[in-house]
Amino acid sequence: MCAPVRRPARRGQATTEYLLLLAFLVVAVAAAAWAFLPLWNDGLGALEDDATDLLDPGRGGGNKR
Repeated sequence: MCAPVRRPARRGQATTEYLLLLAFLVVAVAAAAWAFLPLWNDGLGALEDDATDLLDPGRGGGNKR
């Protein structure tokens, strides 16, 4: 019977894979931001309006110091 063949160590593969994964995630986040940015901005505007209404002391909410 033949002895099993030993493969050379694959040094640096993990680092390369992590960098490729990081690059993929950056591209995915950029694509999602590009696709949903108008919707995101509309949601942030509504959140800002709600927070302003809640924190305005003259409207029954907020900090009345």
